[in-house]
Amino acid sequence: MKLIATLGYAGLLPFALLPLAYHMQWATSSAQLLQLYQLYSALILGFMAGVLWPVLYSQQHTAAENKLALLAVSFPVISIISLALWPGHFLLLQAILFLLLRVTEYSSSINQRYPPSYRSLRNALTLVVCLSHLLMFALINMPR
Repeated sequence: MKLIATLGYAGLLPFALLPLAYHMQWATSSAQLLQLYQLYSALILGFMAGVLWPVLYSQQHTAAENKLALLAVSFPVISIISLALWPGHFLLLQAILFLLLRVTEYSSSINQRYPPSYRSLRNALTLVVCLSHLLMFALINMPR
């Protein structure tokens, strides 16, 4: 579990550093930093939704598990569509999608299959990621 926690917290680094770099106008253009943030966000959401697949896999596939598998696939699809169609609202939509993914884990009882330490880790990571998206949204909409 220590490795998983280390990787989880390391995965937060771009969510912390890219808004800081954007605000401080470091290294590259603001547009490139925003694009990098958005792409990283979509990648991580897809990864986190994909983590549900092994949990959903069983020898007997119930109708509920089939629906959850479809739902898990929908998170990254909605993410990419929202980036293409609503780029100005993408960060808010992503924060909602990360939160909905966690709510889905709770409401479907997948969360109960996780060890308690992983549940706590997921809660912390989701909170930081959602706050980061809200911060980045505020930064890009702040008058300069």
